[in-house]
Amino acid sequence: MSAKANEWLTRAKADLTAAEMLQTFEEYPIAILAFHCQQAVEKSLKAFLTAQDVPFLFRHDLGYLLDLCINADPDLAELESEIADLTPFAVEGRYPTDIPLEPTKEEGRAFYQQAKNAFAFVSKKIESGESA
Repeated sequence: MSAKANEWLTRAKADLTAAEMLQTFEEYPIAILAFHCQQAVEKSLKAFLTAQDVPFLFRHDLGYLLDLCINADPDLAELESEIADLTPFAVEGRYPTDIPLEPTKEEGRAFYQQAKNAFAFVSKKIESGESA
């Protein structure tokens, strides 16, 4: 694995750790937990693209990044349903908007599990060197 791909994965893992730690508090900002989950997935996908030498624009759109990943390896299509709900938390979830994003604790736990699953799946792909 390239040093740059490893750096992306390290940062993705840090976001997962932050999301995990937030859940240890009785009360916590769930939208911020969702932000860290979104960031973990985004950085995981960017790690995969970097490992595959696929150029990408620096955008927070998980759909865009996942499409690029699927073009490189169709197996990553498995992640589509896992990560579909996270994109809005890259930006909108952190700022006041006309339609606030206020997930429940249950949704926050689900987002964390989805991000954790996506990170594990992508990490395994990168580490094994598998690609379609």
